[in-house]
Amino acid sequence: MYQCEHELTVVERFTATSAPAAFDSELLEYARYRESRKGFVSRVTAALTGRPGGYVHLEQWTGLDSLLRVVHQDTAALSGAHGLAATLRTESHLLVSVGRMVSSGTPAEAALLVLVRARVTDDPERFEMDFGALVGQCVGEETFGGSDLLRSVTDAYAYTGVMWWQDAAACERVRSGAAYRDRRERLTATATVVEETARPLSPV
Repeated sequence: MYQCEHELTVVERFTATSAPAAFDSELLEYARYRESRKGFVSRVTAALTGRPGGYVHLEQWTGLDSLLRVVHQDTAALSGAHGLAATLRTESHLLVSVGRMVSSGTPAEAALLVLVRARVTDDPERFEMDFGALVGQCVGEETFGGSDLLRSVTDAYAYTGVMWWQDAAACERVRSGAAYRDRRERLTATATVVEETARPLSPV
C-alpha cells in the first residue's frame, strides 16, 4: 500500500437520506464492488462523527487511465445496482499525494481518522510545511498510524489532509493538547480549514 508512484486518490462525500444502518450496508457493498476493478489499490469508508448521516470514502488507484476506465464502465454503480442514488447527495474530488508518512497500519484499519479540508489563500508550500508540523505533534504517540496530505489535481489551492489513529482516546488527547492546537491554528495563516473526525466502517 502507498507505494505506487502515479497513484491517484478519489475522495467522495455522501449524505444519507435513508436510515444510517441501511446506508452503511449499501455503501460498503459499493466499496467492495469497486475493489474488484482493475487498478484499485486501497480504500477506506468512514462515517463522520460530528455529522450524523455524513460519510467520506477514499479510494486509491494506480493511475488516471485505470480510474477513468472504471468511472466509464461503472456508471450504474451509483444509479441502481447498489441502491445509493436515491439515498444520498455526493461530491467527488481527484487528488494526488504531496506528503505521506506511514507509521503503522492503514486508514481502513484505524479506530479514528482526522480529516483536514483546506482552501489555501496564500503560499501553498508554507501550508504544506505547516501541515507537516501538525503531523509532527502526533508521531510521538505509539498509536498514531500515519498521515497523507492530498492536493486536488484541478485546483492547486485545495487540499485534504488525512491522519489515522489506532486508538481514538489517544487521538483526542493529542488534539486537545496545547501543542497540537497551536500547530492547528498556524494552518489558518495560509488557509481556511475545516477539521473533522470519522470512524471507518466495519465490514458487514
